[in-house]
Amino acid sequence: MRKDRLTYFKKQLVEKQRQLVAEVGRAASYGKDTEDDAIKDLGDQANTAYTREFFFELGNGDRRMLRDVVTALGKIDDGSFGSCERCSEAIAEKRLEALPFARYCITCQRVVEEEERTAAG
Repeated sequence: MRKDRLTYFKKQLVEKQRQLVAEVGRAASYGKDTEDDAIKDLGDQANTAYTREFFFELGNGDRRMLRDVVTALGKIDDGSFGSCERCSEAIAEKRLEALPFARYCITCQRVVEEEERTAAG
């Protein structure tokens, strides 16, 4: 991959990393809210619990994405950026444009998703 394209993707990844770090921090701080549940009625407590769980799940997705972004930045540094982790073929630049932290080419991504569906079902 050309050096200017790597620089472009690195810039995109660094910005995504900054956003995700902020989101993960917000989700974590919301989960540590120290409101006194004892003074709320049962409905308020249930709503607060649901909201905390919602933010926790959002945080989990953001943490996974952050891990993928950091991994992609490492691949830029070690020269393996843009290669599929499964088949080692080049990931299409259009795919990287949409998802610069993509780990797999589109063909392998479909296979991975099918394996995950099969394992879950």
